[in-house]
Amino acid sequence: QLAIMPTGGINPTEDGLKEWFKAGVNCVGMGSQLFDKLKINNGDFEGLEQDIKIAVQTASVL
Repeated sequence: QLAIMPTGGINPTEDGLKEWFKAGVNCVGMGSQLFDKLKINNGDFEGLEQDIKIAVQTASVL
């Protein structure tokens, strides 16, 4: 069995992550869609941290 790890176009929402894991991936790599540029530019690091926590928690139960 081939282990697949997609790294582009990963929507870090529950629906987006469920779609990938339902398709059979073992893990996902998240980058630009996880790190919201507007939140970074506005210094909203608490909001950014919350987004990351939600994505990690969601992925860990799938």
